[in-house]
Amino acid sequence: MTLEELCGTMIQTFKKYSGADGELNQEELSKLLKASGKDEDLSKEVMKTMDLDGDQKVSFREFAVFLARMSTLMEECES
Repeated sequence: MTLEELCGTMIQTFKKYSGADGELNQEELSKLLKASGKDEDLSKEVMKTMDLDGDQKVSFREFAVFLARMSTLMEECES
């Protein structure tokens, strides 16, 4: 997968699950995690980590920052 394809997938995934306001709320995040094969109960902890400004919603920027952090951690684990 190219970088462009990866970015496109990230954008499409966010748009698929975010609401009309263009952000993810707790329920939408739970649906995204469930669709990804993750435990829905994890969504409250993930929300705390992703919601950098504390507004109880995840913007695309917060989503992207979270994925970048996760990628960094995964790379460090492989080293």
